[in-house]
Amino acid sequence: MSFIFPLRHCSRLLLLNNQIPRFFSVSSAVLQNTSTSDFERYYTKKHEWLNIIDKNSNEVRIGISDYAQQALGEVVYCELPTIGTKYKKSDSFATLESVKAVSDCYMPIDGEITEINEKLKEEASLINKSPYEQGWLAQAKVDDKNIKDIEKSLMNEKQYQQYIKGELDNEKAT
Repeated sequence: MSFIFPLRHCSRLLLLNNQIPRFFSVSSAVLQNTSTSDFERYYTKKHEWLNIIDKNSNEVRIGISDYAQQALGEVVYCELPTIGTKYKKSDSFATLESVKAVSDCYMPIDGEITEINEKLKEEASLINKSPYEQGWLAQAKVDDKNIKDIEKSLMNEKQYQQYIKGELDNEKAT
């Protein structure tokens, strides 16, 4: 997700290790594994996520992280890809329009779109309400090589949480 606007602080106040209260632009839900899937979720530095939903057919589901949806604000419209379209890693495959901005979503891995979340056409706000379960964007089929390289090319949940923390620390420092 490429943001063209500065991240704003929301009204989340956290006390960490009895330190001075700090405001974060991310909810505590991002700081823990909220996956209801049997498989691990992987992330890009642009805040897209990927979850392997069928290891036998190399089927993955793709969406944006809770952190990204919070930064984007209320999503009011989404332009999803066409089924059968092939994308390379980092290609823009979807566009999300919020009350704040329009942002592109980028493919976390090479793949061919096999399904889109039709519910989002009528209820784009599912992205905000449930970015991991009901607000996913698309499913894609990827080849064996790409499936095997996911752990090397994307961040796991713990690495992503550390990445977000680093972004928040950098934002606070500026």
